[in-house]
Amino acid sequence: MPKIQVSRLDLFSLAAMEDPGDERLAELLSLVKGELDSSEGDRLKLELNDTNRPDLWCVEGVARALRCYHGGAEEHLAGLPETDLRIEVDGGLRDVRPFVAAFTACGWAPGGEELEALIEVQEKLAASFGRDRSTAGAGFYRLGEIEFPVSYVAAPPATAFVPLGYQEEMTLERVLEDTETGREYAGILEGAEVYPVLRDASGSILSFPPILNSQTTGRVRPGDSELFCEVTGTDWETVQLMCTILACNLQDRGAEITPVLVEYPDGSPGITAQCPFIFRDTMTAAVEDFRRVLGTRLEPDRIADALDAMDYASVEVAGTSVTGVLPPYRRDGIHAVDMIEDVAISLGLGAFQPLLPDRFTLGRSAPIEELADAVRLLMVGCGFEELLRPVLTSSRKLAGLTKTPAEPVAVANPMTREYGVVRNSLLPGLLEVEAASGHAAYPHRIFETGEVLLADGEGVCSTHVMLSVLVCGNTADFGDVHSVAGSLCHSRGISLKLGPVEDPRFVPGRSAAVILDGRSCGIIGEIHPSVLEGWGITRPAAAMEILLSALRG
Repeated sequence: MPKIQVSRLDLFSLAAMEDPGDERLAELLSLVKGELDSSEGDRLKLELNDTNRPDLWCVEGVARALRCYHGGAEEHLAGLPETDLRIEVDGGLRDVRPFVAAFTACGWAPGGEELEALIEVQEKLAASFGRDRSTAGAGFYRLGEIEFPVSYVAAPPATAFVPLGYQEEMTLERVLEDTETGREYAGILEGAEVYPVLRDASGSILSFPPILNSQTTGRVRPGDSELFCEVTGTDWETVQLMCTILACNLQDRGAEITPVLVEYPDGSPGITAQCPFIFRDTMTAAVEDFRRVLGTRLEPDRIADALDAMDYASVEVAGTSVTGVLPPYRRDGIHAVDMIEDVAISLGLGAFQPLLPDRFTLGRSAPIEELADAVRLLMVGCGFEELLRPVLTSSRKLAGLTKTPAEPVAVANPMTREYGVVRNSLLPGLLEVEAASGHAAYPHRIFETGEVLLADGEGVCSTHVMLSVLVCGNTADFGDVHSVAGSLCHSRGISLKLGPVEDPRFVPGRSAAVILDGRSCGIIGEIHPSVLEGWGITRPAAAMEILLSALRG
C-alpha cells in the first residue's frame, strides 16, 4: 500500500483547518482509506489503503479530502483559458513513448519544503501509478527559459545535451550508460532505435524523458514562480490523469493553471487535446440501490450532501435515481457501487445501525477452491512455484504479445489501458513473469490457478477457474508439460488423452487439445517462437492451460 510522509503544518494549512490532534486525525483519515502510521513532531507518516486513488498519494490530495469534507465540493480546473501554447508530437515516437501532456503553473512560489513535496508527489506517481516511469513519468521546468512551440521528437542516440546534475554535454546513449539515473531506467527504452526528447522552439533540449531533465531549464529552485510541467508515457489515459492530478495539486497551492495544446500527427494513437484533460466520469444509481447495499434508507438530499462532501463535480437527483460526476482527478468509478461506497465513507460507519445476523450459518471453502488447494499441493510437489497475477490486464498482452485467439471482455471506463480488459487466459501473466526472470537460473517452472472471464460471442460471459503451467529453459519441450499433465491426472484418477488443435500461441504439430475423461478442456504445447520473441523471452518454453474443474476426478 502507498505510504507518504507529509508536514503536519503543510497538511492542515492546505486543509484550511486547525490541527485536530492525532486521535481525531486518525478518524478523519478514514475518508481516504488511510491510517496514521506514525507522528514525530511536524512529520506525519500516512499509509493509504486505496490503490485506485493516485490523487491521494500526496499531501495535497489528503488535504483536499479533509477540506471538502468540511466545506463541500470545489471547482477544479474550471474556466481555463484558451491557449496558444503548443507541443508538437513526432510520429516517430509511436512505438517508443508516444504520449505527452503538459500545462504551465504561475503565481505560486514554492519554498524549500513545498518544493520537496512537489518533487515527492511527482516521484510517487511515477513510481507507483506510472509503473516505475515505464507507463508515465513527469518533469518540471522553469517556464521563463522555454520558447514555444515545444516539440516532442524522436532523436538519434548521438543527440547531446547537458543532463541535470552534470556540467558537460552527454549523448543520450551515454546518459543511459554513465549516469546513475540512466542506468536505473535504461530498461524502459531497451531496444529503441530512437529516443524521446523534449525540445523548445530555439532548439534547446528540455529533457530526455523519462530519464533526466536538462541542467538548464530542468533545475527548479525554491522561489521559481513560473513552472512548466510535462508528463510522457506509453498509455494516453495514464499520462492525462497524472497531468490532471498535478495541475489540481498546483492549483490548490495557489498557482494559476494555463493549458497546453498537444498536437498529434495523423495516424498517431494520441488524441489532440488541450491539457490538463478534464475527465468527467459519471455514475448513476437508484435511490433503492443505496438502501439495498447500505442496509438503511437514505433520503436523496442526504445522498447528495454526502457526495458533495466527497468533492463530486456535480450531483443530480432525478426522480428515484442519483447521478454523480467524479472530479477530474478521479477515474476510479467503474460501477454505481463505487458511488454508493463513497456515500458510506462520507457518512461514516457510525451513521449505520448495526444488525445481528438473523440466522446461524457455517462458512467453508467453495468446492472449486478446495480442488484448487489440492492441485496447488500437487504442483508444488512437481517442483513448480505458484504465481498470483491481476485479473485485469491489457489487450496488448493478451492479443498482441500472446496472440490469445478469443476476444477479452473490455472494462467500460478503465483507469488505464494496462488494466483495460478482464483476462480470458492465465498464460500471458506467466509469460510476463518469465520475461522479467531471465536473470534467474534455469529451468523455470511456474503455475497459477485463477479466474478468467470467457465470452460466448453473444454477449453472455461466464467466470471459470483455470490452471496454467509454464516450463522454460534450454531444453524445455512438449514432454515437460505432458509429464505434469500425466502426473496430475494419475493423482486425481482421471484418464488423459490428446487431440488435434490449432492455436497461434503454440508451435503447429507440437501442441494438442487436452481431453480429460472424454471432455476437451484445455491445450498443451510448445510456445510459438514469435510469442516468445514478442515477450523478449530467450529460451524455449512449453505450457498447458486447462479448466480446473476438469480435475475433480
